Amino acid sequence: MQTIKNIINWSYERASWQWDVLCILIMMFIFLTPKVWFESKEKLATRTGRVIVKKDDFAAEKAILEKKVKELSGNQNAEIIEWREKRDDEGNVIYEIDYR
Repeated sequence: MQTIKNIINWSYERASWQWDVLCILIMMFIFLTPKVWFESKEKLATRTGRVIVKKDDFAAEKAILEKKVKELSGNQNAEIIEWREKRDDEGNVIYEIDYR
């Protein structure tokens, strides 16, 4: 029981053989652990982008707006997620459009 307590508290002298063994065990864990153990099984969210459109360039119809987003982003596979109406520093209406 005392040995386990010493290992957990790392209470060995720095130049002792116990210290060396613990360091080697840690290095073995780091370099020999399979990468699969740390890979996430969940699929991460897809990358999203955002474009800002002036009120004059905004169209309420999704198909027209999606065409505009494809032009602006350069991504021909862009799909609109959502858009928000906002005001810029001068008080002009702009639209933030999130796409993936």
